[in-house]
Amino acid sequence: MATSSKLATGHQQAPGLWHRAARDGEWFTWDRIGFACLCSAIGFAAGLAWMLVIPNTYGAPNGTLLMDYLSFWLAGGQVLNGTPELAYSPKDFAALQNAYTGSDTVFGFFYPPTFQMLQSAFALLPYKAAFAGFVALTTGLLCLSCRMITGKWLLAACLILIPACANNAFHGQNAALTAALYGFFLVGVERQKMILAGIALGLLTIKPQLGILAPIALIASLNWRTFLSASVTTLVFAGLSAAVLGLGVWQAFWLQAPVASAMMELGGVEWGKMISVYGGLRLVGLSHMAAMALQVLVGLAALVCVWIAWRRSDRMAVRAPVLVGGALLVTPFALSYDLTLLVVPCAFLIREGLKSGFLPYEKAALALVIVLSASTSPFAVWLGLPIAPLLPLLIVWMGLQRMKTVAAEGQTSATAV
Repeated sequence: MATSSKLATGHQQAPGLWHRAARDGEWFTWDRIGFACLCSAIGFAAGLAWMLVIPNTYGAPNGTLLMDYLSFWLAGGQVLNGTPELAYSPKDFAALQNAYTGSDTVFGFFYPPTFQMLQSAFALLPYKAAFAGFVALTTGLLCLSCRMITGKWLLAACLILIPACANNAFHGQNAALTAALYGFFLVGVERQKMILAGIALGLLTIKPQLGILAPIALIASLNWRTFLSASVTTLVFAGLSAAVLGLGVWQAFWLQAPVASAMMELGGVEWGKMISVYGGLRLVGLSHMAAMALQVLVGLAALVCVWIAWRRSDRMAVRAPVLVGGALLVTPFALSYDLTLLVVPCAFLIREGLKSGFLPYEKAALALVIVLSASTSPFAVWLGLPIAPLLPLLIVWMGLQRMKTVAAEGQTSATAV
C-alpha cells in the first residue's frame, strides 16, 4: 500500500550506491580531487628531494643515483666527448656505466640520435642537476600542454600530479616530453595550426614507436598540411643530428636495433614492467610468436578505431583518446612510465565533461585510469595480473563512447529539424 502511494505521488527511489559511485561518479567531487592532488604534490616533491639530496637505496656504492636517466645523461656526454656512437654499443656503454657508478646495474640506450643530441645540452650539467633540470623542464612542458587543452592552470597542475607523472619523474624518463608533444600536436590540429601541429609530431620521433598511428589519423582526416609538416620536420631533425653527430651514429643506431628486439623477446626488460599487450601475454605464459600475433591483431583493431574516429569526427574528445590510447595498444614495447601519455586524452575528456556533462561511467573510468596509472607494474610483478593494457583500452572506449554520443545528438537534431 505504501509503495503504491509513492508511485501515485510520483516519488522515485533514490539511486543506489552503484549508480551514485560508478555510473554518476558523485564521489569525485572537487574537494576530494583537490585534497588528493595536494597530497600527491607533497609526496612528489618529498620523493624527488629524497632521491636527489639524501643518500638512499637507489644509489650505487659510490653514491651515483641508479635511475633510467643515467643512460640519457651518459649518452649525451658521449656527444660532448666526440664519441656519440659509443652509446649504441651495448658492451662499451655498459662498461662506461660500470666505471662511472661502480655498480653492475646498467641501462640501455635505445633512442635515436635525435634524442641523444637533445641530451647533450643536459650533459653540460652535473648528473643530479641534469636529472632535476630534465624532469622540471619536461614536466613543465606537459603542464603547458594541459593548460592549452583545458584553458585552466589549476586543472593542468592537477593533471601533472597523477601517479603516472610521478613514476615518470622518479625514473627521470622522457614520457612527460612525449606526452607534451602529443598535446601540442593535438591542440595544433584542433586550433587549425596545422604546420605547428606537424612540427610537434615530427619532434615526437624521439620515440617513434609511440607515433605509429599518427600518420593514419592524418590520412583519415585528409590533413595533408600537418602530414607534410611532420614529414619535413622529421627529415630536418634527423639531418641536423647527422650533421652534428655524424652519419656513423645513425649506422650504429640501426645496427643496435636487433638488440632491443632481443631484449624484449628474451625478457631482458621484465614483462611485468611492460604495459603492452605483448608484455602481458608473455607474463601469463604465451610464447613470443603467439603473443606477437595477438599483439598484431590488437594493433590492427586500434588502427581501425583511429581511422573511424578521425574520419567521422572532428571532436578532440573523440580523436585524442582513440589516437593516444591506440598508440599505447599498438606498440609491443612500452613501459609503465609511458602511461603518462594518458594525461593528454584525460585532459580533453575532462574539458568536455565540464563543458557538456560527463557520460555514464566516464568519471569512474577516468578515476580508474588515473589511480592505476603507476600501479600496473606491482600488480603484474607481484600478483601476475597484467592489467596495464586495460588502461589505454578504457581511454579508447571513452573516446568511442563520445563519438556515439555526438552521432546520436546529430541524428536527434536532424529529426527535430
